[in-house]
Amino acid sequence: MTTNPLAAVFATLIAGQPALADVGAFVSPPVTLEGFGVICEVQLQGTRPAPDTLSGLLNLVDQDRPIDVQTLQVPAELGLSFGIRASLTAGSAVPEVTVVVTHPPMGPNGVTVERWPTPMNFGETSLNLFTFEHDYEMVEGRWMFQLEQDGQVVLQQPFEVTAPGTVPAVQQSCFAAEIMS
Repeated sequence: MTTNPLAAVFATLIAGQPALADVGAFVSPPVTLEGFGVICEVQLQGTRPAPDTLSGLLNLVDQDRPIDVQTLQVPAELGLSFGIRASLTAGSAVPEVTVVVTHPPMGPNGVTVERWPTPMNFGETSLNLFTFEHDYEMVEGRWMFQLEQDGQVVLQQPFEVTAPGTVPAVQQSCFAAEIMS
């Protein structure tokens, strides 16, 4: 009998917690949630390998880029990014956390969990996003961003990805010029 390693990771993440549909946001020291929501457009500053993601690459973006719309609902629109901004509490030292994003099945293999390491330094924010770059990524349903430190979830923020055009605040902020023309 073979075990799907992604299913095992997912089961480990939710073990001892309520069903995923009932899991909400929480933050545990030393991490602080600075913001969450949608960024209309990000400027790529490069990429780096991320073997535990569907694309195998992680886009590098300006960590100081503000969130455009604070929302838990995200329309599935090409080019939109969404996620979390976190920092460390005063006096904390955490060299690295792991970002874990769970989502409905996507791609030809039905991937549901993607993860990548990210540095966290006191006095700096860590912006972790998912950008809809391909049609197959725009899967509607429950998405969850988590930060893990030493295998323990220290931050968790759910999102609901919805059909294109269904979140008025995002449409107004990100696509107002398109709507007007």
